[in-house]
Amino acid sequence: MLPIMQLPLYRQSPLWAAYGPAEDAPPPRIIDPALPLVSVVTPSYNQGRYLRATIESVLGQGYPNLEYLVIDGGSSDESLGILESYADEPRLRWLSAPDRGQSDAINKGWAMCRGHILAWLNSDDTYLPGAIAGQVRALLADPAAGAVYADAQYTDAAGRPLTRFYGRPYSPLALLRLEIPASPTVFLRRDLVAAVGPLNLARRYSMDTDYWARAARIAPFRQVHALVATYRLHAGSKTVGQFAGFYREWLAVAESYFADPDLPANLRAARGSVIADIYAAMANLEARGGRPADALRYLAYALATGGPRPRMLKLPLSLAERRLPLGLAARASALWGRLRR
Repeated sequence: MLPIMQLPLYRQSPLWAAYGPAEDAPPPRIIDPALPLVSVVTPSYNQGRYLRATIESVLGQGYPNLEYLVIDGGSSDESLGILESYADEPRLRWLSAPDRGQSDAINKGWAMCRGHILAWLNSDDTYLPGAIAGQVRALLADPAAGAVYADAQYTDAAGRPLTRFYGRPYSPLALLRLEIPASPTVFLRRDLVAAVGPLNLARRYSMDTDYWARAARIAPFRQVHALVATYRLHAGSKTVGQFAGFYREWLAVAESYFADPDLPANLRAARGSVIADIYAAMANLEARGGRPADALRYLAYALATGGPRPRMLKLPLSLAERRLPLGLAARASALWGRLRR
């Protein structure tokens, strides 16, 4: 029998049992027994335009103990051809079948993972060189941390760099405000994922924030001061092109967090300021999208909920950006993040 930490997650944790596949894969290759096995899952659906770059960024890490799973939702583009081209790559496994969305795909992959450390990397994002080794070192250096996160580089659809998303110091409230973490930088201990359970399938847009908030109730996250991943912004991404659903879920995740009867009083007292910050962020996004009436409406919600907030200072820059596209709002955000890191 394999050691418990090399069993598929669905065999270890009852919360994951429903995601068990019909049969297990061969044992993963362990080249350096002194280092933990890392399992990375990429959910994908018709992302062939970006998929190979994502896969190469994982396989090219040089980390010795790697298990990589691509869970495809039944793509009709070039994705299957790309996946088939890796038939001789023993570190990569993939399956393609209709699923119930991104969260379901991640759950399928994580349930099959044997790694001590787990991550997911969306099929339009990439790891930068040394990302896995660096995040593993950070977790090993802090046994109390359940997960680590770092900085990410925003890029456009063609992969050209935009601004840097700086990680902020850890707090559960920073998770709810979307100040941290950038999802492609997050690596979690297997025991934490086993205890939290699967991602919520009802969350189509904010499944990551929902999961981090649930995980933070069990173990803290640790900030790593490093640039480890790229985060691609393009019209096809849900958080760029489907604001309404994203807004609803973001608010629902925050309200669910504050509704927890066991939440400490000091965190519960921050509800108004957090909800106000969420509305202020919505106002900035609407302004950037050229919808000033909606931006002012969300600003009014923010003021009514929590009064003036620093995040509101970005709104004039976001509104001006429509006439003078100088990137001032993005630069201000990057500078603020850099100062607060």
